[in-house]
Amino acid sequence: MAVLVPEGFSLASLVNDAERDVVSSLLRGLDDSWLVMPSVGIRSDTRDHEIDVVLVHQRFGVIALEVKAHRVSVDKGQWRFGAKQQSFDMSPTEQARKNAYELRDHIRQRVASLPRLEVMWGVALPNTTSITGTLPSDVRRPQLLLSPELDAPADAIEALAKVGRTIRPMKPGDVEAIVGVLRPDVEFAWDPTARMLRARQVLDDLSAAQVRVLAELDANPRVVATGEAGTGKTRLAVAWARRTRGRDERALLTCYNEPLADRLVEIVHADEDLKVGPFLRMALTLDGMPPLERPPAGDAKAEFDWWTDTVPAHLERHWDQVTERFDTIVVDEAQDFAPGWIDLLERLLDPDGANRLLLVADEKQPVYHRGFEPPSPEDGWTRCRLVSNSRNAREIAALLRRKFDGAPAPGAAPEATGIRFVAIAADPASAAAAVDDEIERLVGVEERNPAGLLVLTLSSQLRDHLLAQLGLVRWEQRDAGAIVCETVHRLKGLEADTVVLVADSPEVADHLLYVGISRAVNELVVIVPQPIGDRLGLT
Repeated sequence: MAVLVPEGFSLASLVNDAERDVVSSLLRGLDDSWLVMPSVGIRSDTRDHEIDVVLVHQRFGVIALEVKAHRVSVDKGQWRFGAKQQSFDMSPTEQARKNAYELRDHIRQRVASLPRLEVMWGVALPNTTSITGTLPSDVRRPQLLLSPELDAPADAIEALAKVGRTIRPMKPGDVEAIVGVLRPDVEFAWDPTARMLRARQVLDDLSAAQVRVLAELDANPRVVATGEAGTGKTRLAVAWARRTRGRDERALLTCYNEPLADRLVEIVHADEDLKVGPFLRMALTLDGMPPLERPPAGDAKAEFDWWTDTVPAHLERHWDQVTERFDTIVVDEAQDFAPGWIDLLERLLDPDGANRLLLVADEKQPVYHRGFEPPSPEDGWTRCRLVSNSRNAREIAALLRRKFDGAPAPGAAPEATGIRFVAIAADPASAAAAVDDEIERLVGVEERNPAGLLVLTLSSQLRDHLLAQLGLVRWEQRDAGAIVCETVHRLKGLEADTVVLVADSPEVADHLLYVGISRAVNELVVIVPQPIGDRLGLT
């Protein structure tokens, strides 16, 4: 949905029904990269001008629209309207052109950074379905927005913006300056951070709408919800967990990755009736589970082997000693679990309680290859599927869809801040230099919030190299001023406004690229050897 400026503008204040219809169509049919300003007044040396609608876009520039409620036609080069084919005092196109020129001069005189600004003009005809007669030579067909174009205006508006001129993209500050000139009473920001906040709100609303109905599937004792990256699986898991509070149940919300578990704790606020934690660590704390001695600190290999082999074996050996029970267990990112772990969780359910096990999973993210398969309806499981990508902005979702058969973005998905490709040599030093440059651009020049930025690698070796060379931090050391660097394996299930995805080898599995790219909500920077860029279709 486009951005209305000012935000609280009442369309009811437009006395012309046609203008209200056009503005509503533009707001509904354009994405959030467009600004829509109804009823803009400017004063020239000779008279006042009222422009029905002004559109502003950082890439496509400024468009002035004249709205005419009449059903119009063209007869011998003259514009006519109504059943009696009356003539206009001034043709709609001439009126639109003059207003556009006045608007152009008005902005040029007041915004020093736009001395060559051009303003395209068009005529919106919401009650006209087709034009009879030959158009005058001073107007091209894309400059007329008839009823069919206004029903779905995105393509028509872009075509109008390109008529007869070279498009010169503006800077965010230029957009803010134009709004300041035309709406001086409005506080408005169009920097990347402000756009990301708007986009995230739109995506959150889309995701909430998709999950709302599926949340009630927890009336069934066994449910597995599947969906590609970004379809709202974690949101659904959280909704299921929260609903247990209203039923006074003992509940467990778990996943495999510790960073995702940390985020779940922040979201749902665990208490004595709702336990939240990563499966292996949480299982070691269950009532009745014997303690297990940890390896000495600092021995990375021993730590890895302990979590990978020792802990699972200990849990299976002593599971019958666990006395803690739950009414509902919710598993996020269930594809990370071994089938035997799901069986262990099922044994924690109290047969005299709700006895409810709810899973969410994405089979396209088999990062750990532990053999998970979605349970079958033949075994008593209710199956459902989340189908729309409501996490990633449109261009990022389109990349996932095009290259990895990801879920499609809904029509109202916001425009991405950008996708940037940086080709590097296949070595850690080149990767580190490129990441350093991007961090300087994003944080040093554009003043982005470091907390909204993630650097993700496709290997632990490259992650460790970047940590050592660039002063980045692991997930556990994150704070407001630090930039987290982790592998895609470790941060799967999480997201960030801006993701810098890095590889120093052309040999990367598709499913890891899929996981890494899908972490980016608004902006994606891909720093990889050229062969990977070719695979992704990036230039």
